[in-house]
Amino acid sequence: MKSGDDTPQNRLTSRYALVIFDLDGTLVTLDKSVWQLLHDSLGTDPAERQATLKKARSGEITYDEWFHTDLIMLRKAGACRDDVRRVLGDLHVIDGAHELLLALRQAGARIAIISGGVKMTLELALPNETFDEVFINEIHYDTDGRISGGLSTPYDGAGKADGLQVLAERWNLDTSEIAFIGDGSNDVEIARLAGMSVAWGDSPTALQEASDHIIAGPDLRTLIPLLLED
Repeated sequence: MKSGDDTPQNRLTSRYALVIFDLDGTLVTLDKSVWQLLHDSLGTDPAERQATLKKARSGEITYDEWFHTDLIMLRKAGACRDDVRRVLGDLHVIDGAHELLLALRQAGARIAIISGGVKMTLELALPNETFDEVFINEIHYDTDGRISGGLSTPYDGAGKADGLQVLAERWNLDTSEIAFIGDGSNDVEIARLAGMSVAWGDSPTALQEASDHIIAGPDLRTLIPLLLED
């Protein structure tokens, strides 16, 4: 027998075929929207920012229009790739995240991220982790590093549940075979749809009411008994 083959971790199997994570506040420490962090840190016009948010929340503009308007504001403020990298590079991985992801992978689960955040956060905070799918916003830059545009995700807010359905159909899974862990108000619909859901950290009341479990943290390894079994 090879060393380590008889460890408890190697005897565990996943209770769920697919485990989906939110990113900001769930795998990465962040107590506000990543977009708010970028705007606060890079000096965009607060009044313009609030006006855009109001239009998006009222349905006057689409999510994609909100996304590109936000990018225009960041560009107007002079933000470039190095600035975004500097701000997002200060974010840290939640305690136990690496260990939980490794345990899930070893137990045979697929792992995905569905987030309304920014892909660079994932690239900086979890560069060596492997995910079966990532649905997230992307910011694009020109050859001088200036923001040139981006690609918005269709899977944020209520659309996160659509993202779960896409993955269920892709891998021929029933929603009962899928778990979700998130911490935000935009996670309510996907939490309701998943076979098992966890409201993680300092989560809002609406998400807690929609979820099967409420876990304040601080270490993601506390989820192992919910996700893995002997």
